[in-house]
Amino acid sequence: MGVLNNIKELQDVVGNYRSKGLVVGLCHGCFDIVHPGHIYHLKRARTMVDRLFVSITADSFVNKGPDRPVFPDCKRAEFIASIRYCDHVIISNMPTAECMIKTLRPDIYFKGADYSTGSDVRLQAERTLVESAGGRMVLTDNRVFDSTSRIARLVMSKNIQLGD
Repeated sequence: MGVLNNIKELQDVVGNYRSKGLVVGLCHGCFDIVHPGHIYHLKRARTMVDRLFVSITADSFVNKGPDRPVFPDCKRAEFIASIRYCDHVIISNMPTAECMIKTLRPDIYFKGADYSTGSDVRLQAERTLVESAGGRMVLTDNRVFDSTSRIARLVMSKNIQLGD
């Protein structure tokens, strides 16, 4: 359990779980500033699977505004791995979750309620990949805590310079 170092290790671990007939789930995201919405999301996801994998977007692919991510990917992965609902964490060195979905072939791919409109093109591609491998996508709940917009509001209201 904990942070996986590479795709080969991920394949070995998931292969072992599949050989035992375990249900595997995947959550993917930036997880830069972890907030209650993230915890609800991970907790709900874990109730539906035997093993929960979380892939963290690598720093070079985070596009949430200036001075983001706040925390480097290795620290984000370490922190998420310490949350009891997460069995394994891996840093994804790709711009989307597609590589992780192809590698892991999760039985369930979890997204948060902020994706309920379904208008995100990446989400549609991810759903297609999951379903083509026999899995399904689940939106975990309707508790939306968008840290990016909250940070932007804080910065604007306080005239804070990030990175200082």
